[in-house]
Amino acid sequence: MKSRYSIKDLEQLSGIKAHTIRAWEQRHKLITPKRTSTNIRFYSDDDLRVILNVSILLEHDWKIGQIAKLTPEEIAKSALEADPYEGNYAYELNELKLSTLNFDIERFETIMSTCIDKHGIHDTFQKVIGDYIQELGKLWLSGSVSISQEHFMSSMIRQKLYSALDELKAEDSGKTFALFLPANELHEIGLLYLAYVLKERGDRVFYLGQSLPKEYLTDLLDNQNIDALISVFTTNPDVEYLPEYLRDLDDLIHDRGVEVHLTGYQFNDFSENKFGDNIHIYSTLKDLTTHI
Repeated sequence: MKSRYSIKDLEQLSGIKAHTIRAWEQRHKLITPKRTSTNIRFYSDDDLRVILNVSILLEHDWKIGQIAKLTPEEIAKSALEADPYEGNYAYELNELKLSTLNFDIERFETIMSTCIDKHGIHDTFQKVIGDYIQELGKLWLSGSVSISQEHFMSSMIRQKLYSALDELKAEDSGKTFALFLPANELHEIGLLYLAYVLKERGDRVFYLGQSLPKEYLTDLLDNQNIDALISVFTTNPDVEYLPEYLRDLDDLIHDRGVEVHLTGYQFNDFSENKFGDNIHIYSTLKDLTTHI
């Protein structure tokens, strides 16, 4: 069964303003909405795919008049053939978006295989999957994808990341990192992605996983020479308790020479960002990976 989208859904998913989409619809017949029995307009997966592919071509300096002369199949082919735009693998990201919305396992497997063949394993995970993890979080927060859709895609990506981690050889030539999620935090794929990035570059990784109370880090710090702790705060701890949590974390690492690197949506509206010289907060996963 195909999904139904409002024009606001198309705007959220494509980044193209609703009034622009409506203008294209009226002037160029680029897509054609359907109507429910109660006369409410809606758009199909095919319409969404056209808009997503149009957004790619516009980034490559195509004009909407040129695009409107093409069939949907020709638009898709042109988008696929376009080179990555400033490192933004837009076609691949849009295909992942569509596979999320439709619970489409086959499409996900196809785009992953295509990505690896075309860009290699490194770029597939570091750039395509890394960017999509960030995008998926935004879509979930905005309500553009449901909880079940987010869980479906998170599970698919998690499986790929675990497989990729298993393929990497253990190295002891770099730094040693301990990765964990705070108590009651279950959103794991960002942390898994960071584990992949670190292990791929030759660092040693202790992956402690989901929902770990910070007090339990003491055993590891007492018994291993850890250079840094890394965590992603997506839904926990609550923003109200962040200052207290960070002060406790600073006490935990005091005089140990351990750095702490943190990112996640819980820091989006967090104004305080100074809790000891060794605690560092980043706005995105990409910023974090750049600085560690």
